[in-house]
Amino acid sequence: MNTFQLPSSSMLLTNLFFLTLALTILPTTQAAQAKITQQEGQVLNDGVTSALCAPTHYDEQVELKYVNDGDTITLKDGRLVRLIGVDSPELDFKSPELSEPYAKEARHFLQKELKPGQILNLSFDQKRLDPYGRTLAYVYTENGEHLQELLLSQGFAKTRVYQNDYFWQCLNQVELTARDKELGLWSHPDYRAKTVDELGRSDRNRWGEVKGVVTGYERKGQYLWLILDEKFYVGIPRAESGKFSNILNLNLLESPVIVRGSLYYSYKKWQLISSHPSQISLQNRP
Repeated sequence: MNTFQLPSSSMLLTNLFFLTLALTILPTTQAAQAKITQQEGQVLNDGVTSALCAPTHYDEQVELKYVNDGDTITLKDGRLVRLIGVDSPELDFKSPELSEPYAKEARHFLQKELKPGQILNLSFDQKRLDPYGRTLAYVYTENGEHLQELLLSQGFAKTRVYQNDYFWQCLNQVELTARDKELGLWSHPDYRAKTVDELGRSDRNRWGEVKGVVTGYERKGQYLWLILDEKFYVGIPRAESGKFSNILNLNLLESPVIVRGSLYYSYKKWQLISSHPSQISLQNRP
């Protein structure tokens, strides 16, 4: 096991490691982009869309029946549509008082933006159905407003990648802006990233966010481990390393980051496994 820490004499070796890794792997996002571009659908006219994360075309035009919650809508034909790339706070329909903070606000926001009978445009990614049979789509209004962006920009949702990731970088930037401004859910303590020292028993085996500074890395077994604050370990499977080329070719040492994922405490160390680069966000401050 090779462990590298922060002394300046190791910087060149670290940079060479990341550069070598970046040159020997092919980003998978390029393949995803090519696949979506080749899909048949309704071509967008110049000036139609006002979205930052704009598709090359729409795949289907549909009619809204009603809004279920902050990231799910029902269409007139009965289909449930789950918004790709975002995750709004969980709404408890049986006991609304047990809903997560900002869950009711997220639904109310979409209900104000959308009206029953409204025409919407769907754009698909690689995977069109989730395990529950819901249609997965990026959803746009007729004037080109992107529902995912609207939710993220106001702090009513967080980014979350479930396989489909065509717009993950674009959506991540929208989220970071809302996070920096502490809009919506980002103003609530339940959603703020914790430092390693703030983690406790209640965080074990739960999805969470941790902030810290990259102080080193280890190569051990099937993982490359990024080390935050010398005591939190972020595992990147070597088999998935191609997805991380845009991150790993940067000088990560001494960089403040926020990482997200299922948190584990094992062998007296906090850790998480990152299967997608959206789980590691470079920050301007810790």
